[in-house]
Amino acid sequence: MVRWALGHRARRILCAGGMVLTMAPAISSLGCRASRALPETIGNRTAHVDQVMSRVDAGAPPETLTTPVIAPLTLRDPEALAKADYRDLTLQQALNQAMSNSEILRDLNATVLRAPETVTTDESPGLVQTDPQLGMEAALSAFDAQLTAVGTWQNNDRRFNNRFFGGGANAFKQDVHDYVLQLSKRTATGAEISLRSITDYDANNATGNLTPSAWQTQLHAELRQPLLQGGGLAFNRIAGPAALPGVYNGVLIAKTNSDISNAQFREDARNYLSNVVNAYWDLYFAYRDVDAKQEAVARSLETWRSYDAQKSSNRRGGSAEALAREQYYRFVSELQDAIAGKLIQRTQTNNSTSGGTFAGVTGVQAAERRLRLLIGLPIADGQLLRPVDEPLSAPLIFDSQSLAVDALRMRSELQQQRLLVKRRELEVIAAKNFQLPTLDLVTTYRLRGLGKDLAGSDSAFNELGTGDYQEYEAGVEFRMPVGFRQAHAAVQHAKIQVARERAVLREQERQITHDLMAVIAETERAYAQMETNLNRYLASKDALDALEANRKAGLPISLEQLLDAQRRLNESQTRYHLAMTEYMIAAKNVYFESGTLLENCHVGIIGDTVKAMPAISE
Repeated sequence: MVRWALGHRARRILCAGGMVLTMAPAISSLGCRASRALPETIGNRTAHVDQVMSRVDAGAPPETLTTPVIAPLTLRDPEALAKADYRDLTLQQALNQAMSNSEILRDLNATVLRAPETVTTDESPGLVQTDPQLGMEAALSAFDAQLTAVGTWQNNDRRFNNRFFGGGANAFKQDVHDYVLQLSKRTATGAEISLRSITDYDANNATGNLTPSAWQTQLHAELRQPLLQGGGLAFNRIAGPAALPGVYNGVLIAKTNSDISNAQFREDARNYLSNVVNAYWDLYFAYRDVDAKQEAVARSLETWRSYDAQKSSNRRGGSAEALAREQYYRFVSELQDAIAGKLIQRTQTNNSTSGGTFAGVTGVQAAERRLRLLIGLPIADGQLLRPVDEPLSAPLIFDSQSLAVDALRMRSELQQQRLLVKRRELEVIAAKNFQLPTLDLVTTYRLRGLGKDLAGSDSAFNELGTGDYQEYEAGVEFRMPVGFRQAHAAVQHAKIQVARERAVLREQERQITHDLMAVIAETERAYAQMETNLNRYLASKDALDALEANRKAGLPISLEQLLDAQRRLNESQTRYHLAMTEYMIAAKNVYFESGTLLENCHVGIIGDTVKAMPAISE
């Protein structure tokens, strides 16, 4: 059982498949809110606009800090790392923290500064769905009822050389009022139904009039049904009633685009979580590397002091002390880098592998700031984050066949491409419709009424109600371009697009299968390396312990051999922890490549979402 948390800015709609779709309140009540825009859009009050423009003209104002910035820990204080206040953090806690602060799905390339328009946020799916040109609401709006009201007034005063044109008089005076009220609706079959009321008032001095002025009213019911091009449920649901060859934005196309955007959001969320996991294990390795470097510094310092004492007593030459001193400062230099770190690329998605290949770059302070950036914590708050989860030490056995099936079924990239193939197939169907000529059936039914007054006895409305004057009109309209050149081009273009997208889909499936098998093999390699480097570490430790025991016992030893043993122990210890971290990253990448990383991290995406929240399992 899974519970889903939902932000307060959206309303949930439970859909098939367990997805939770949300609809922003502003979308569901657009009609009720339309009147609120009147003072701002058609009035002459410009205070709000002037206020906005004054800020634009003044340039970007300096931001005031709501909270003071805490300086990060640096190497100015050599004991800072030892004296630091630590906050222990599990991987799941890091993921929960990331999901709680995931309004923007952060990356490690400063995209939010370089290309902010491409950054994925929790509003990204909503932007696609509410697009006024290409979204679902835009596609449905083509079938909205349209209310039209027209009123015109004329006063005519003219002379005619011929009485026939003046209604029996050379001077013609006339007052004319025309009123039209129409309600029209486009149906899913492409038909356009219109109900129309036409009322006109005519007062003139024509000698043949029954009365000096008269009202005439008509009621029209009109139907225009495309029988060939533009007709049918399939075409109108795919292309929409206002489609052109190559330009389709029906309800089905808009729905497919929305599904593609949801799959894209899931892909971006997966990449984001993958980077959080990468950053967590980067920081874990950084701490282990510092431990190894600190032990190496302590051992080299003891050795240096020993040979420095022998130099003072003239028992050994100065070269031995100098070599031991050089070794000590070498390890100190490496420890400084292991504490501070360099600002270079770290483990992140798409660096050699889709889920990220472990970079093996050390630096506690840099890695800790990077993890803070990703999970939305302040860059510094007086505490140092410290991973407490330990890497797996047991071998992982993966079922390649079932993982490959999962990958082909669940990878977001394939879901997007399959949806794109379906959209192209729909476009082929729509394009074929334009190879048909236009043949429309048009029918009109009219009721008429005429009277001296508009309402009352002997009025236009009274006569209209009797139904004595009825008219009916029916006809067909036919049009066709000779050759259908544009329509044939549209069909061929749509078919080529289908072929292209299918070829891309097949190649994506091959690439994903290859990447999955590669990361499964990588887990085997990393595990073997972990075992080998553990044995190497134990061997190098035994060798150094033996040399140190001989030195402390006063037995003659080779200084170069002792210094080399210290270096070997430090390197093997680092390589062991490196292999452990590579093993965890490789295991994570298996879930990444199989499309199950979100589920493995116990994270659920609220589809159509305001925010992605961690799932709580019972």
